[in-house]
Amino acid sequence: MNFQVLQRQLSQIKEIAVIGRTAEIDGIICHVMGMVRRDDDTLQLLILQYDEAYQRMVEEAEIAELTDASGGLTGSGGLLTNRIEQRSDRSLRPDLRFHHVEKVCVGDLELTPNGSSGSICGPRRWDRVALFTQFLLSGWNPAGIDTEDIDAMFLMELNLEGTYDSIPTFDTGASICFSMGRDSTRHLVELPVTLTIGEEYPDKLYFTDKRSGERHWLQINRVTLCDMWAEMTKTLDNPKVKDQLSPEELERSKAEFEEHFSEICPKGMCFAVIEYECEEELSLQFYSKRWLDAEPVHNGSAMGFLMSPDEPVGKLGLKLSAAVVPEPVAPDTASIEAELFQYHRTVKLDDIVMV
Repeated sequence: MNFQVLQRQLSQIKEIAVIGRTAEIDGIICHVMGMVRRDDDTLQLLILQYDEAYQRMVEEAEIAELTDASGGLTGSGGLLTNRIEQRSDRSLRPDLRFHHVEKVCVGDLELTPNGSSGSICGPRRWDRVALFTQFLLSGWNPAGIDTEDIDAMFLMELNLEGTYDSIPTFDTGASICFSMGRDSTRHLVELPVTLTIGEEYPDKLYFTDKRSGERHWLQINRVTLCDMWAEMTKTLDNPKVKDQLSPEELERSKAEFEEHFSEICPKGMCFAVIEYECEEELSLQFYSKRWLDAEPVHNGSAMGFLMSPDEPVGKLGLKLSAAVVPEPVAPDTASIEAELFQYHRTVKLDDIVMV
């Protein structure tokens, strides 16, 4: 940090409009600081969050790390496993409430976000200190959050559509309404299931959310093995793809795929694909038990799979979905001891009103 950096931070803000509104939402203190007009004439709405429960979990995790380093246990047999990692035992995530805002109304003023970011204020974040100082000098009263630890707060920045010659006028005493969109929530299950390739599955499987106890079901239609190398070759050999890419681009795409995918799935190996029906808004994630109980291997390569079933609907007449078990297996594999590890549910978030 030097004075040039500090001067640059200060010069990025051309105008400030203080709001200073605090509300507690599900145990999280949320404080709308106000709006800033940046040096490129864009507008941002700034919101601070302090989550005492999250901070406590972080501190407990840090103590656990020290215990592990002193010879304590991380998991079964003292090892960090993929199961522990996927449970997020070691990757705590804050509940940032304002990532999915579709519209903000401050009294009669309507604003539309076109993006957001959130980061912890943390120690040595001099840009945050400069920002807070500018707000305090502009009359900001951080009541409701003023006694909490700044280093443990998260600052949310909602980028608002358009450019502005000045911050729009608004009633500083009016209520603030955040119209929220949809988000995906994660739910742990860990239900053992034997996946048999080509077998009939006549009955529904029932599973339970480990935290809430909520019960759901799925109907497996079939389990198959997919050779991703063969599928990619078919894709790249498709005449439509060849028409869009030059021979050099096509060869480069093939080479890049082979370079990255070989670390994930050696040639000749396959992935198991489960086609299933379940309740609407749920998507399922399966892992093999062997992979879950193994130590993590981080090779720097990652790839997501979007699989589409051959048929749009399944045997129950519902939408057919597909899930990939992300562990390569031999093409003569007959069955896999797996788990329905978790599901994701897409939900409409409740609107937030601060009065």
